[in-house]
Amino acid sequence: MSHHNACSESAYESVAFTVEALAARSDDAELTHLADRVRGVLTDWENLEASRRVLRRAALQSSAHVHVADATLDSALAAFARDLVAVTGKDSNLYQRFFPESHEEIIAMGLESELPVVTLVLAQLGANPDIPAQLTAHADTLRAGLRLGNAALANRADALADLGRHAAREESWGETSLASLVSVRRALEKLAATRALPLSWVSAFFR
Repeated sequence: MSHHNACSESAYESVAFTVEALAARSDDAELTHLADRVRGVLTDWENLEASRRVLRRAALQSSAHVHVADATLDSALAAFARDLVAVTGKDSNLYQRFFPESHEEIIAMGLESELPVVTLVLAQLGANPDIPAQLTAHADTLRAGLRLGNAALANRADALADLGRHAAREESWGETSLASLVSVRRALEKLAATRALPLSWVSAFFR
């Protein structure tokens, strides 16, 4: 759990404590009214927490998809490179045309860096009629890997952006919860004055 969530968690517990303390005196209409006023703040947090779980799950899912897309593209590239080396060797112009640096390095780089290389490989395969059929046979697998990779990265970017926006909503909930506790304390101090109760009575309603 991030520091940020820990803060919100503890703010949630403070508000929940106060709401329950106020509700404990169900015979006291003014306290019950105060409890009802703040209860909505708790519901907001519970909803935020539920949607955070959904968003975190989506972020995990998208990150898992990126991993699988990476592995899929790695194996498609490796198979293509294997045939390319078998056909022309590593020092040929054709190899250089497909892989300006060695294909092993490209495969080791990770999905984001591989996508432009695969895009280039596919463009070369499509543009040159003199390329051996053994190599053009890889086009479909490479194209499928490219599609998978692009989609996975786009989804991950969206999922992380959603989480970021959600964190901002939690931040503003924290401010609301603080303001609501301050306003409850003020109301209780007024009530204490009216009822000639000591200020220690007010403290009983706060964690």
